[in-house]
Amino acid sequence: MLSFFKEIRIYLGIIFLLISSLIALMYFSLPRGLEEFSLSLPADEEIKYERETIKLGQQDDNGVIKTDNKKVYKQIKVKSQDNLIKILRNENIPDRFIQALVRAKGSEKMARIKEGDFVEIVHDFLMNPASISVTSNFMDGYEAIFKNGLFKISKFSRILDKEEIYHSATIEDSLFMSGKKSNIPESIIMDLAYIFGWDIDFIYDIRSGDSFELIYEQLYWKGNKVRNGDIISANFYRGENKFSAVRYFQDGKKDYFSQEGNNLKKAFLRSPVEFSYVSSKYNLNRKHPILNTIRAHTGVDYAAKTGTPVRATGEGTVIFRANKGGYGRLIEIRHFNEYTTRYAHLSGYAKGLQVGSKVDQGDIIGYVGKSGLATGPHLHYEFRVNGMHTDPLRVKFPNAKPIESENKEDFTNFALALDLKMNTLKKKLFSSNEEKIEE
Repeated sequence: MLSFFKEIRIYLGIIFLLISSLIALMYFSLPRGLEEFSLSLPADEEIKYERETIKLGQQDDNGVIKTDNKKVYKQIKVKSQDNLIKILRNENIPDRFIQALVRAKGSEKMARIKEGDFVEIVHDFLMNPASISVTSNFMDGYEAIFKNGLFKISKFSRILDKEEIYHSATIEDSLFMSGKKSNIPESIIMDLAYIFGWDIDFIYDIRSGDSFELIYEQLYWKGNKVRNGDIISANFYRGENKFSAVRYFQDGKKDYFSQEGNNLKKAFLRSPVEFSYVSSKYNLNRKHPILNTIRAHTGVDYAAKTGTPVRATGEGTVIFRANKGGYGRLIEIRHFNEYTTRYAHLSGYAKGLQVGSKVDQGDIIGYVGKSGLATGPHLHYEFRVNGMHTDPLRVKFPNAKPIESENKEDFTNFALALDLKMNTLKKKLFSSNEEKIEE
């Protein structure tokens, strides 16, 4: 009888060992190639991950932020040639978690990352991924939360923390260099130049001694600054003239207005191509470079490399998108009050752009090329009023939409409150500087 029970114990022990071995085999034999995923995997690399003690909300040199006593948040900026799996493996995420992410419903949405996007990883106390997120602006994106051995992927939206910052500067040389000396971020300086660019030529119009002041937003997530936000209010003093800008939302759309409610933006951009130069001006008696005959040049040519983005100079509707004789690939847009613009010799059109498409000012509609009768890559741009050709470099553009009558009272109160805030912050800054001098 004793030998019978002894044999049973032996058999049970063998069965237990077999089951344990089978579980271990299933756990550790997950496919490492992940060939079913659409992205190629990098070769295995030995990566050391050092856990450092850092203050709550403080970012270290590796982009790691301690969010509480149990979890660590890390932010990785996507570089050229990166893909999601490469980033996760470079962060030493075990393949079993990567496999679980790949198999999760909606994983293809997270895989569509591009250069400049961000991947966020929250590790638990064992340094396993509690969640993985992808975002381009920190405000929305896709998040995969790991629970019960599976990742669940969903779209997220966040409200970032905002801090309002006041800065002022006096022009000594250029706007850019003077702003940098006053510790104003480059992106904010460029935004300021764009906002006032319709009224001020920052190359030729400004003088030493001119000055400006502004309030802008800084955006934070988990105590970490993620980017600069909008300019909220700004004043530029050129000689005895004061130019003001107030950010205001009207019909759900952001614009900048003077304190009187006039839109600072014109209805049209002066140039449809950035970082280019005018290679041929409007000339009704120009000799055509290919036909070698006198043929009116009813537009302006902008020399630029093939593939350079072309912008819609104003809001409107696409009424033509096709090849048209010597124009080559041509786009024509109808704007308000019988204004139309043409963009010719394109190498291609923006994805999804068709006849009937609505475009906003600054939208990319196509790309510079040399289709049609063109000696080299450039954009031929025409501006028409009531069907008549007009010189785009000399025409006086109408203002964009002003403050609507029903919003005037609200805007006036809003602008006055911002002006008061500007003065309060200015006095606070001066008082702080005086205290430092006295010390």
